[in-house]
Amino acid sequence: MKSLCFYKLFLLFALFFWESCSDEDLFKTDVASLDEFQLSDETYWSGSDHAGNFTSGNKIFTNQYYPDWNTWSGFAYSNLTNYQFFDEKCMYSAYDKNVGVEGNIYAVGHQLGRILVTLKDSIHGEEPRSVQLSNSTYTALAILHGYGYAKKFGGRDGNDPDWFKVTIRGIGLENEITGTVDFFLADFRFNDNTNDYILDKWEYVDLTSLGIVKKLEFVLSSSDAGTPLFFCLDNLKGRIPLD
Repeated sequence: MKSLCFYKLFLLFALFFWESCSDEDLFKTDVASLDEFQLSDETYWSGSDHAGNFTSGNKIFTNQYYPDWNTWSGFAYSNLTNYQFFDEKCMYSAYDKNVGVEGNIYAVGHQLGRILVTLKDSIHGEEPRSVQLSNSTYTALAILHGYGYAKKFGGRDGNDPDWFKVTIRGIGLENEITGTVDFFLADFRFNDNTNDYILDKWEYVDLTSLGIVKKLEFVLSSSDAGTPLFFCLDNLKGRIPLD
């Protein structure tokens, strides 16, 4: 009887010890919020200083600036709040209809070359957990109204099955693809056109299926070749395995 009681006490102690061990004991949480950067109100950084990247937390955001075209590939960062106006700055602005982002700094991706986030800790890698994504105002207004080479999504009668998405690829410690996550920034493929949408807010995206990575690649694609390839990103969260 005493041995049975001792066994039960041992199980209770083991269960308590196991439950008291949280993820914080095994992982270090890291969030790239970009709020540590300094910007004047309603402005942006495009990489025109040829820094080549910027870092937030454990994450390095690549940037390639093209002075001849006054644009960049990879990531810029911004605190612009333009939702309505198709002007020279709207490619740096998040298309956020319901909640203002005034004072908040976020990244803006542009696809001319590869859009990459690499990790400072490339030995342990990192497990991506989540990220917030939104359209850029430049892209959203282009596919809403049809500007320049960009087609108005849905076509004249609204029935064209158009779409615009970002694919997030995990690149593992051995350069293997660990998984992909597709997220639609605009989707007009529904049978009922009232369900068609252009994302006009920040949305959380689950990245837990990507496993341990040393890089993340963001690939933009569209049903229309003329869609401007921009998107916005904030609060990229991951956890770093501890020794």
